[in-house]
Amino acid sequence: MWYNLSLIVGIILLIISLVIFKRSLTFLQTSERAIGTVIEIETIRDSDGNTFKPVFKFKTNLNEEIIYKSPFSSNPSNWKIGEEATLAYDRGNPSSARLLTYFGTFSWTIVLMAVSLPLIVIGGGYHVSHYFLK
Repeated sequence: MWYNLSLIVGIILLIISLVIFKRSLTFLQTSERAIGTVIEIETIRDSDGNTFKPVFKFKTNLNEEIIYKSPFSSNPSNWKIGEEATLAYDRGNPSSARLLTYFGTFSWTIVLMAVSLPLIVIGGGYHVSHYFLK
């Protein structure tokens, strides 16, 4: 019973991760690129201590200035004020920018696949072993 559930949940999560992966690839193919500069390091305080989040400023191809706050924070800070990075943005909605890093682009795909693949191996492995061990 649990092996079936593991297999089903794993397959569902894998399908979701592949859909998100496809959307990320489509976004990368259709997006504009800009160089952003870190203008501030925002401090995030919580019960575990402080983490630091970079805030970027970049100009679109239409010379519009956009402020982008990274959704990820770290301790210690991975960024320094004045550092530059490439950002991708949708021409119709430049505030929906993404930092062009591996994890910044494919974060949910990575997380969902990291959860789904072991579930598929466990659930599928049970069925394969059950078939051969009869």
